[in-house]
Amino acid sequence: MNKKGIILLTITAVLCIAGIIGYKMWNKPFPTLSSKDAIKVSASQLFTDFSTNEKAAQQKYVPEKLDSKTLEVSGEIKDTGQNADGEKFYILNGGDEMFGVKCIMDKGNEISDAKPGKQVVIRGFCTGYNMDVILNRCQQVK
Repeated sequence: MNKKGIILLTITAVLCIAGIIGYKMWNKPFPTLSSKDAIKVSASQLFTDFSTNEKAAQQKYVPEKLDSKTLEVSGEIKDTGQNADGEKFYILNGGDEMFGVKCIMDKGNEISDAKPGKQVVIRGFCTGYNMDVILNRCQQVK
């Protein structure tokens, strides 16, 4: 085999391997909330933990990998809304007048009778603290 043939064969093999790896990564199953044991915490305790010692709260509640820590937060709905992506969110009362725990719901998992004052339990992945404590990919616990 000549030099051009070897180079062409090598490039083809590398592209095939890259394609297989890309396909497997693209079709990798996404972690689900219901399959994990959750850290159970009230909205007011979660908000207090982040507002008093953000670094310690990050280590306790924010996962290094997306599916390594699931939170189950209980509390009272303080406000509802919808973000620019069309995702419904609920702010749970964290004991502060202006801020709380913002739960951004997975599409199709919105709470049908959500209104201020309703007690809920929501599972999600905590992404940190930015005035509100943020939970993503949330679902209501039935």
